[in-house]
Amino acid sequence: MPSPDLHDDDAVRPDIPVATFPLAWALVPALVLAGLTLAIALGGRNTPLFIELNAAAGNALPARFWAITTLCGSVLGALALIAPTLKTQPRWLASALLAAPLAILFSQGGKRYFDVLRPAGVLQPESFNLIGQKLYVQSFPSGHATTAFVVAAAIILAWPKPETRWRAALPVLGMAGLVAFSRIAVGAHWPLDVVAGAAGGWTAGAIGVYLSTRLPSLYGPQGMRAMAAIALATSLALLFVDLDQPSAHLYRIGLAAWGIGGAAAALSNDRQ
Repeated sequence: MPSPDLHDDDAVRPDIPVATFPLAWALVPALVLAGLTLAIALGGRNTPLFIELNAAAGNALPARFWAITTLCGSVLGALALIAPTLKTQPRWLASALLAAPLAILFSQGGKRYFDVLRPAGVLQPESFNLIGQKLYVQSFPSGHATTAFVVAAAIILAWPKPETRWRAALPVLGMAGLVAFSRIAVGAHWPLDVVAGAAGGWTAGAIGVYLSTRLPSLYGPQGMRAMAAIALATSLALLFVDLDQPSAHLYRIGLAAWGIGGAAAALSNDRQ
């Protein structure tokens, strides 16, 4: 797949489809996640389900695995993770960035409006596994789950070959689900927070993909430079932000380097 020429100020990438949006693919996961959210909310098992899942996660895998996995759900971590795809699949990052305002409004607005106590603010410390910093308030919805499913929607719905989209859907949704589940594993969120965050994130991501099909100028030289600069800035920020998981310090540095390298590779077109 050819790289965009960032010297040609009139160039728009010809390999980026700008008029297609997979509506059915967008709606089905959103409806499933919304149904799960409603089922957990009405089922009355949010707390016991958290205790069961948190214990199962602790028994299945070491704490460091969950600390590393949960970093990928932070905004900085997620953008660094997909930064290297900018040269070949710019719609993924474009869709995620276009979804970001709505996703932030959903997650941060929900946290402040509902102000639900987190597990550490309700349960006795010995009753569950806590990995990382102890957080007490603004539990609903999970921002990490929101971010993970924004990225999942961006990749799946903006998959370059519609006929192979189904092959990408399972592993990408699996990874997003694992990142979202890690918030239960580290003891930071209730199941309801996680599933609601996933539903909101997928919806925001779908809107971001739809907008990306209507804004072909994003894939011209100025748009590519802007996206590369954002990816570079967020990856650099990852070097200096602790993200509440000190045991994953080395992985955070590695993830930052991954994102910096990807953003720098996209910006290097300026010198070609």
